[in-house]
Order: sequence, then structure tokens, then C-alpha cells
Amino acid sequence: MQNKPTAAKALTAELRQQLEADNTFRRVFQLELEPVRGNFDAAHLKEVNRRIFQDLPGAGFGDVTPGEFRKPVPDGVDWMKQRGLSTVGGSFYVAYSRMGDAATDRLDKVLESAKPDALRGLKTSEFTARFAKIYAELDYVHPFSDGNSRTLRTFTKQLAKEAGYEVDWERFGRSDVGRDLLYIARDLIVNGLAKPYVQNESAMRKILSTQDRLEGNRALPDLLRDAVRPSRAVAFEQMTEREALKEYPELKDAYETMHTAAAYFESKMPGKPEAQEAGIQSVMDHVQSRLNAGETADFSRGREQEKQELQTSRQRPEPGPEHDR
Repeated sequence: MQNKPTAAKALTAELRQQLEADNTFRRVFQLELEPVRGNFDAAHLKEVNRRIFQDLPGAGFGDVTPGEFRKPVPDGVDWMKQRGLSTVGGSFYVAYSRMGDAATDRLDKVLESAKPDALRGLKTSEFTARFAKIYAELDYVHPFSDGNSRTLRTFTKQLAKEAGYEVDWERFGRSDVGRDLLYIARDLIVNGLAKPYVQNESAMRKILSTQDRLEGNRALPDLLRDAVRPSRAVAFEQMTEREALKEYPELKDAYETMHTAAAYFESKMPGKPEAQEAGIQSVMDHVQSRLNAGETADFSRGREQEKQELQTSRQRPEPGPEHDR
């Protein structure tokens, strides 16, 4: 009978990575279907981590302690990670908290602002800015020895969902470019949070070099705009009108706008179904963009504003060579 590995050191790096991926992928998927019920506090965060990594100790990962915060690093020591990027050559570094009392206090403070009620009803740009700040603060504290990214993605995705937003974290994992963009945006803001607390000169040089090399890339709030949408906007796009209105009654104005548009184009373009369809599609695109931005009413006024902005832009002179310097 083949003996089962009983300690993490008995696993090769390749086997360890494969076993961890196999075990945690299933648990993350389960949490999509049945999220942890909690108050978005430290206990809630720990339980998310425990559920994702609960199988690892029994699979030979003797050094993994699911649901437990990492121990503080000794005085004078910085907790850093070397980052390798697939699309950019060289080594990069990111520093995290030392996980002492100041870090746990900071964690509790940021989690106080991570409540669905405090985020619900914000326009998409406002929500994204607040959401990015919460995520970056949690990542800076980096409360677990390993698995912080998976834990924080699961935790913040549930937070956004309960606040009325969908976050498509998966979009960043579909390509090397997407993964690197998220790493860079996240590390830039986390290093900014870490700099006042870095204790060693050599660590500070690595952080400053990393920041200098990555400067000019998209900031985290800007990057997340591609991945964040109000849940009602997704419903308008993907559900039937009846289903969407049942779940999101505030979509009433959006659908009334669409019905009005259909009647208008039918009366103005009789016998021209393709032209009618094109007109209705243009209105639908406008309504969808407004819903994506967090709006729920007065879509006709917004459309007139778009027309005025388009007309103004057409009247502007084309930029000459001096504008391209």
C-alpha cells in the first residue's frame, strides 16, 4: 500500500502546486454557490480562508493552517514577496504589513467600511473607487501566510454582490496580460501603503525600483472599471424583462424607455424593420451604458446630453502635430 504524504516537505513543488489548485478550485466554486454567511468582519474573512483551504492539511500540507492569521514577523524584518511577471522582464517586489497589532487594528478598521449597506446605491465610479481602496488595504495587511489572493477575491466578490454589484475577477486570469495588469495595479497601490513602514534600506530600494519601473500603468480603480457592473445592469442585459423587473423593480424606467423607442421607430419607419431594429439597438446601447454607470432613471435626458457632446466634439479642430508631442 502506498503511503500518503504527511508533511508539506514530502511534496515536490510541482505536485504541491497541482494538489493545491485541485483542492482549492472546487472549494472556491462551492463558495460561489453557497457563500459564507457573516458580517464581513475578521471572523468572516477567516472562515472564507478556512473553507477554501480546508482540504490541504489532509493532503500533505502540514504547514497550512486554514482560517488562521499569520504570525507577526520579528522586529526589524520586512515581509516582502518577489513578483515575476509574464509580460515584463526582471524581478519586482511588493511589501506587506508585518502583521503586528497595528496591522490587525488596520484590518478591523478597513473591514468596518466593508459593509454592503455602506456601498449600496453608489454610482459605479464611486463604488469602484471605494471597492478598490478596501481591496488594496486588505491586500496590504495580507493576513494569511498563503492564499490571500484567492481569499480576498472570494470575500470581496461576495461583498460586491450583496451591495448590488458584480465583479468579474475571472477576466484578469484569462491571459498573461490580464494577470500582469492586475498584479501591477495591485502592487503599485500596496507598495504605496507599505512604504512608510518599510524598515530596511535594501527593502526600500527594491520597493522604490519596482515603483519606478511600473509607473505609468493603470491604477487599480481604473482597471476595476472594466470588471465592475451593477447587478441590475447585468440583469437588463441577460434576463427577460419580466425576470429582471421582478428582481430589480428600479429597472421600470429603462424598460419604459425601450417600449417608447420601439413605438417611435415603428411610427417613423413603417415597413423598414432593419432600420427600426438599428434605432432600437442604439437606444438599448445607450440605456445599457447608463445602467452600467449606475443610473436608473431619466434615460432620455442622458441621450440628449450624449448627442450634444458628440456634436461639440465634431466641431473641435483636429489635433495638429503640436498636440502629439
